[in-house]
Amino acid sequence: MGNTRTHQRPVGRRITPQRAQFRRLAESADIGTVTRAQLAVLAQSLTCTGLINGTESHLLVALINTAPAESFDKSGRPIVFKSNQQLAFEIGRSIGRVSRMLSRLFDAGLITMQDSGNYKRYPIRNGDGEITDGCGIDLRILIVRYAELDELVRQVRAEKKAADAALRRYRGALRNARYALSAAAELSARVLDRIGSRIERVSDVVEAAGKGSSGMLRRATAILEWLVERLMQLPRRSAEVSETNNMTCPHVENGMHIQITTPHPFDDSSEERRSANAEQPNSLKAGSASKWAFEESLRRGRSEINQPRRLPQAMVALQDVIRAVP
Repeated sequence: MGNTRTHQRPVGRRITPQRAQFRRLAESADIGTVTRAQLAVLAQSLTCTGLINGTESHLLVALINTAPAESFDKSGRPIVFKSNQQLAFEIGRSIGRVSRMLSRLFDAGLITMQDSGNYKRYPIRNGDGEITDGCGIDLRILIVRYAELDELVRQVRAEKKAADAALRRYRGALRNARYALSAAAELSARVLDRIGSRIERVSDVVEAAGKGSSGMLRRATAILEWLVERLMQLPRRSAEVSETNNMTCPHVENGMHIQITTPHPFDDSSEERRSANAEQPNSLKAGSASKWAFEESLRRGRSEINQPRRLPQAMVALQDVIRAVP
């Protein structure tokens, strides 16, 4: 019979370079700068960022509330020593589910874990009874990353607020455009059909994008508001008003802006005004019609460069003309 080899059970939780980095980061925590209540509120708000789900947030809040409030003071050490069985009982999940969620929280950098040889969690105290170290769930990483995570939550909430405002304005603009289309009677049927198809095309693009981002919704709102102005046959806006409203959409062919291709309109040289290298002031702020004109000027300029340049003719004095007449 051959020798039977027994494989020793691996000791501790699987370690990765990222988890090792989180452990090192947790050791640099300045305990006492963040309270337990602040961390509990943060843990409840992290679900909006997509970093963790609701069940993982529930477990993280339970861990934070398990640590005593004084452990977040200067001389404290916020480490949780509860077993997975007790945590599973408190949040109403299975032991295996709790173990997997703890691993995901570790990978997300919201907790760090230090396992003992027998997978038990216990504190190590000094002569005065203070916890100096321990094998358990360490929450110090939350103190280190509090400012970063709190800023992430604020940013996500601000983006959601801006997207909701843009969506409300887009829905109002779409409703107004459809009402204006049904109320416009002075335009021909062909024009109404073209404008109506364009309104529905804008609606289809936004719906296909799942309501889209706030930037897309603002551009769609600008197109719909411009179509309403066409249906109501309102006079064209001046360039100053359009620039003040900041609602210019680069994808709308409106012709509301007049493209000035040269800052020297009274220059004698016509080549300076028609050159493809001529300066285009405010071309980035113009609408699509001016953008189209700008591209057309570039195309004409390239075609004229390929043609032989005609020399300007010199002016003849009047007395020379009189002497030349027989």
